[in-house]
Amino acid sequence: MFATVPVRSHEQLTRDVWRLTVETPAAGGPGQFYLVRAWGNDPLLSRPLSIHDVGPGTVSFLYQVRGKGTELLTQLAPGDTLTVTGPLGNGFCTEGLHKNIAIVTGGIGVAPALYLVRSLPGCRVTVVAGFRHDVYGLSEFRLLGTDVLVATEDGCEGAKGLCTDIFNPAAFDAVLTCGPTPMMARVARMCGEAGVPCQASLEAHMACGVGACLVCACATLSGNKRVCADGPVFDSTEVIWHA
Repeated sequence: MFATVPVRSHEQLTRDVWRLTVETPAAGGPGQFYLVRAWGNDPLLSRPLSIHDVGPGTVSFLYQVRGKGTELLTQLAPGDTLTVTGPLGNGFCTEGLHKNIAIVTGGIGVAPALYLVRSLPGCRVTVVAGFRHDVYGLSEFRLLGTDVLVATEDGCEGAKGLCTDIFNPAAFDAVLTCGPTPMMARVARMCGEAGVPCQASLEAHMACGVGACLVCACATLSGNKRVCADGPVFDSTEVIWHA
């Protein structure tokens, strides 16, 4: 779906993290994404943003300012319009997941976790979240009764260190992860050693968002795959991790 949609709400959570909610009848599954733009020809490419949450007639995105495009997004106010294309990609496979599930995130990788938690109503979910300093996006998990473990690199909240320092894959029946590639590579390795299945949502620079341009190719055991169309979520054992 390609559409011009109005902004329902837009709030700044930290110095460089924002939550944007738009009105749209489209939704999508956990781990899917939209291409979003609120400008003319510069920058050339739209920005891929994962689905943070879905409400009645709305979709929310949690994003971090990383360049010109996301900086332009911060100027949007309720009532303004932007264009969205989506939902795109293949998200997390929640069918068959049961018992104890861990969602391991790092930084803005926490973005798709809220909708993912809502998509696992029959499971006991633990969110293991790591941040450098500013902690954000966790209050909703606690309201849902989700267990939350936090690590910060400077020790300002939770344990001091990395989220993988406080994560024990053997305690879970399945693991879902999203965040920086080095973090996910370590999560994948830990899960492999513990014999616990793991799904990883990869991040890549994208152009078309539908698999035609091959800009977002990633290496897997069965050859190069397109993060936007074949993913962004993959079985972690299939990914050739270079981190």
